[in-house]
Amino acid sequence: MNCPTLIMFTVFGISLSAAGEIPCTPLKDSDRAALSGYVQKKYKLPDSVALEIHELSFVEGSCYRRLKFQAASGSRAFQMDLIASPDLRYLTRDLMDSRIDPVKEEAQRAAALAERLTRGRFAERGSKNADVTLTLFSDFECPYCARMAKGLMDDILPGNKESVRLIFRNFPLPMHPWARPAAEAAACAQLQGDAYFWKLHDYIFDHQKNLNADGLKGALLEQAAAWPAFNLQSFIGCLNAKTTASQIEEDLALGKDLGVTGTPTLYIDGERIVGYNPDQIRTLIREKKHPAQTIATTSSRH
Repeated sequence: MNCPTLIMFTVFGISLSAAGEIPCTPLKDSDRAALSGYVQKKYKLPDSVALEIHELSFVEGSCYRRLKFQAASGSRAFQMDLIASPDLRYLTRDLMDSRIDPVKEEAQRAAALAERLTRGRFAERGSKNADVTLTLFSDFECPYCARMAKGLMDDILPGNKESVRLIFRNFPLPMHPWARPAAEAAACAQLQGDAYFWKLHDYIFDHQKNLNADGLKGALLEQAAAWPAFNLQSFIGCLNAKTTASQIEEDLALGKDLGVTGTPTLYIDGERIVGYNPDQIRTLIREKKHPAQTIATTSSRH
């Protein structure tokens, strides 16, 4: 059963709940300026970064409001969602509702996140019906991502072939000059089949130290030319036309919206891990595969 959606409407400039019980005063320009100024100082943002405030929604049945603070200008990117108290005195990242079972709430949140992570276009390995889904945000030029890739391919996945599905999301970081073209090239290869994506994926990470921005395209074309049944001309056309640029943007937008700031970032059925920790990954996979057993074991300890 879904929780009812709070419908807000405005009468003479005052926001009301659907039942009309709680009047919520609108944000004034002076309120926006004061809140923006506070957040700017709190997070030590330079004066060159101008913040905009976007009102997202009211917390159900109250005048607590969700606000998005976002850089409107300046060289530094900044985005943060905060909840403001009705009198705008307090700002918090989270608001806990004591009427809601936190265990159920966390399970619902993880399920919603897991569903979101499996939407759209991406390369994958494993069955769509696998017990556990790993979603990886990665950067082809990132050395830690190369370590994660090797660990997953050589150590984690072989022992979980039937039960784990891996989804790859591109998250090229701006400080890496050839990460973005590598991501677009891998996505171009994927247009002819996931197997070709993973061939390029493995080659790039295996030879990461020897690749550079000037020689990247030539090296990738040389590899692709040796693949049986692969249409090299179609691949070249995709690269030149930047056909997959929008797909990379979609992955970047999703990652940023989820708060991904570095690579590699791995989600295991919606639970987040930053960096490669094989023991932690194996434990989480085991727990996600056998949740009832995990709950029973945890309960027996208390």
